Amino acid sequence: MKVLLVVTHPRENSLTYAVMNRFVEGLKQNNHEVDIMDLDRDGFNPVYTAEDERDWKSPDKQFSPEIRKEMDRIVAADALVFVFPLWWYSVPSMLKGYLDKVWNIGLLKEFTSKKVLWICLAGGDQEHLIKYEYHDMITHYLNNAIAGYARVKESKVEFLYDTLSESNEYIEGLLNHAYLLGREYK
Repeated sequence: MKVLLVVTHPRENSLTYAVMNRFVEGLKQNNHEVDIMDLDRDGFNPVYTAEDERDWKSPDKQFSPEIRKEMDRIVAADALVFVFPLWWYSVPSMLKGYLDKVWNIGLLKEFTSKKVLWICLAGGDQEHLIKYEYHDMITHYLNNAIAGYARVKESKVEFLYDTLSESNEYIEGLLNHAYLLGREYK
């Protein structure tokens, strides 16, 4: 399977990147092909402009070369995986900009054959996110409001909780979990 993995975090030495690297190790152990889009390092411009909005209703719209390239990467993939930190109970601005600019009317017919995995790193623990209904809100937003609207055939959110833990053993457990997610991904 060909997987397009989109990652975002301003620091390369972050847990987000460590999780992504372990997930990719697992994918490769599972003989998947991986195409990595690093929103922070690959020069993606997340700012949505008037040019992006031009002819937005037309399925035959001509997109900028930057956006067309990213759309073609999606078309070529069997699955899409997003690895990102949870900030203010939402996706980081880089990822929101990517979704706004690239997940557009020109791709709607393509998404019906795709599957999506959202790997969301949350600083809070599971109990906190469930108690205040953030877990359900985020899951609904990603699976229904974004992937559902795009008619993605399968969408799943995988939370990694308590990512601010100072326990090396706990963090190693998160990294092992990321590896297993990649290794078992179908």
